[in-house]
Amino acid sequence: MFSRDPTSGSQSPLLAGVRVLELSQLIAAPLCGLQLLDLGAEVVKVEPPGGEEARRLPPFTAAGESLWFHALNRGKRGVVVERGDAATLRRLVAWADVVVDNRGGAAVVSYDDVAAEHPALVWCAITGRGAGGGGRAVDPSLQATMGLAALTGEPGGPPLRVPVPVVDFMTAMAATQAVLAALWRVERGGRGGLLDVALLDAAATLTGLAGVAALAGEPPRRMGSQSPLAVPSGVFATADGHLQVVAYNERQWGAICTALDQPGWLEDARSADAAARLEHRALVHDRLAEVLASRPTAHWVAAIGAAGGLAEPVRDVDEAWHDGVLRERGLLGTLDDPDLGDRPLPTLSLAHPRHADPAFPAGPRIGEHTATVLAELR
Repeated sequence: MFSRDPTSGSQSPLLAGVRVLELSQLIAAPLCGLQLLDLGAEVVKVEPPGGEEARRLPPFTAAGESLWFHALNRGKRGVVVERGDAATLRRLVAWADVVVDNRGGAAVVSYDDVAAEHPALVWCAITGRGAGGGGRAVDPSLQATMGLAALTGEPGGPPLRVPVPVVDFMTAMAATQAVLAALWRVERGGRGGLLDVALLDAAATLTGLAGVAALAGEPPRRMGSQSPLAVPSGVFATADGHLQVVAYNERQWGAICTALDQPGWLEDARSADAAARLEHRALVHDRLAEVLASRPTAHWVAAIGAAGGLAEPVRDVDEAWHDGVLRERGLLGTLDDPDLGDRPLPTLSLAHPRHADPAFPAGPRIGEHTATVLAELR
């Protein structure tokens, strides 16, 4: 994610010198700011007295500080601005190249208020339903109304929320992408502008391929862990746990048959090719389930993988986040703070430089940098 200077061999952050003012709370806007920070921008986060809502989300440190907040706001400088203090906000906006704003109706300074004075300013407004969309919306409500919940769950069961904030994360990525494109336009001599980024857009994008089917008259249905495009696909019980198996082509299906020592499945007309397997989904899955239940998960992961197929163990979150590969790829680092101690912390941002086991500064304490930042504006 970082560029390399061919003359010196040193790495320089892509957004070095870019200043970001973050008027944010909770997940989507702070994650956008975090991605810009990891690309090299300087980020100043503005909060009201008492701090933003993410400071009150568990889990907490022994001192009562939210680890969620630190994960989303590590390395940022923090400023407190009194509610309604438009003059101070205008000073901060004048300092910034980019504003990331998800305050909605709480805004006392808007893009329209400052656009004429700061034509190069990029203002990214993140809302639930878009500019002028009306009504509030959050990740779970948009999972429900845009069909994501209806697609999640077992056949015949109730709709379910995806238990991670996928809409918030998708929104943050879309916002970061829009900001980067707008900065490129400014760099080439163009104007900044107002970027309208909505959680609704992200939710619609996540269900977009399902929408293709629905608009073609073939609305998808809940299928649990199975894929409508492939058989076999899904989670199967083993002798000691569960295994996710999928075959998208004949080579992968052949690998499964080889690993399970079932050459006859390749000759059976009901499972010989993809079309036949889709037609006889229940038969194929019942056969697979019977064989997979006879041996431990690790055996099947090794055997199917060695044959060239796709199989992964189903792990809980705790087990997954203790996998050493995450530290090796820089996806898991350490919160390095004298008051909080050394704590493992997910990187969250794919824009972070990919070196092993990064050390992260803490997020700002409430108003920690207010005096310093405001003094810099004089």
